[in-house]
Amino acid sequence: MKNIIISLISILLMFHALDVQAQRSRSLWANHSLWVNGMVGANSNWIINQNAYGNQEIEYAPTFGLTAGGGVNYFNTRDWGYAGSVYVSKLGQNYSGWQAGAKARRDVKLLYVEVPLLLMKQILYRNYPTWVSFGPDILILMKAKQDYSRDGGVALPNPEGMQSGDITERFNPVDIALNVSLNRMIDFNNDRRKMFLFSINSSIGLTDINRVPWQIQNTHKEYGAGRNFYIGFKAGMIFKLSKSSGRRW
Repeated sequence: MKNIIISLISILLMFHALDVQAQRSRSLWANHSLWVNGMVGANSNWIINQNAYGNQEIEYAPTFGLTAGGGVNYFNTRDWGYAGSVYVSKLGQNYSGWQAGAKARRDVKLLYVEVPLLLMKQILYRNYPTWVSFGPDILILMKAKQDYSRDGGVALPNPEGMQSGDITERFNPVDIALNVSLNRMIDFNNDRRKMFLFSINSSIGLTDINRVPWQIQNTHKEYGAGRNFYIGFKAGMIFKLSKSSGRRW
């Protein structure tokens, strides 16, 4: 997971270096231009630090979730701007492996309304607007569900913790994360007022997602704060609302 974060940071630094070293081309957006967008995407989801509620932990399994929503982009200058979005995002973590002498499967499904509030910085890419965004990501929990199954094995220390069903009360209603993304517009009909928009996103939680009564030590008498993490992509359309100020964008 650390390698994924390092790789993302390296990509951002590479684009920034190109921006510094290369001759700047004319900006494709203008001061004070306003855009709206609609996006759909998919993420690879993780919960950092498994909370098995005092039971033996199960190995992590690949977990993917969809996200959809829309937002507003405001380019205050040719180099800087602001972005605000609202998404419905499915996060969580799947687990699959041996637990207490038997094969077990556990899926934790978290449904959030996600509100990233980001600062945008243009980077050079010659033909089309390309920028990085970073800032706080507010996640409001709508629902949490657990699916669990295990055949045989010995009794668990806390079987109540593994029960299937609604577990919304076990999680904090709001999570605060750091969101970083790499974004690019692509023209498709020379209209230059509506564009394809692609984004590579990553968000890592800064707060513990577990409520205090459910912050239960593991079998080693240790507890680690649970944190949401995802990396994925979004794609959609972006439309210009305001006219350019001295530029074609």
